[in-house]
Amino acid sequence: MGKKLKKYSYDDKVDVVKKFMEGYPSSRLVKEYDLTHRNRIYEWRDQVLKGGYEALKDHRGAKTKDRHRDRERSLEEENESLKLEVKYLKKLLDLQRR
Repeated sequence: MGKKLKKYSYDDKVDVVKKFMEGYPSSRLVKEYDLTHRNRIYEWRDQVLKGGYEALKDHRGAKTKDRHRDRERSLEEENESLKLEVKYLKKLLDLQRR
């Protein structure tokens, strides 16, 4: 079985990048934060430089959740529309029978 990947909190990532950019040596940060490799620091720094600290947040699964939420909302709207249509058709049928 493969090695389980270590997860780091958003706050730890931010702290590491800030300290690194202040001049702390990467070897010290690797030990202090128990990082698997110093390249992780450079990856996080690059993410911050490209997209700000927000880029360090874990967004996995967010699109799927949004898609499900949008689909559910769409189905609810369709359901309401169909209820109104049924109500309208019942009224129309009732009027025709008179």
